[in-house]
Amino acid sequence: MGERKRSKICSVAAVLLLVSQTAFAEEWWKDSFAGEGSESCDNNDSIVTFTDKAMEMWEVRCTLDKVQKINRLDVVILDMTCTDGESTDKRRELLLKLEDNKVLRYPQHQVLQRCSEGAARSRPKG
Repeated sequence: MGERKRSKICSVAAVLLLVSQTAFAEEWWKDSFAGEGSESCDNNDSIVTFTDKAMEMWEVRCTLDKVQKINRLDVVILDMTCTDGESTDKRRELLLKLEDNKVLRYPQHQVLQRCSEGAARSRPKG
């Protein structure tokens, strides 16, 4: 294989690697989370689920109006319209990715753990 062809292959591989890492990095907040220290996400009313279009909690559903990603930081600002079935209000929340796959939710100052992480820790090893 010629040096030129090898160089092209390496360039394409590097671009694909960067694109896949960037895509994954942008998606870190889209999942189901529960309050830190929760044993399980089953029957837990602290569960918060974030998707690209909504945030869903116990008795409250929010439609995302705008999602702002902050360059070079694992931070997302969500502008949303929320309803509990009786009233509707506008909200803004900031999500900051923490170590150990946890997320800080502001202004609540709530640390959330990924439901899949909590389930893995609470499962008996065998």
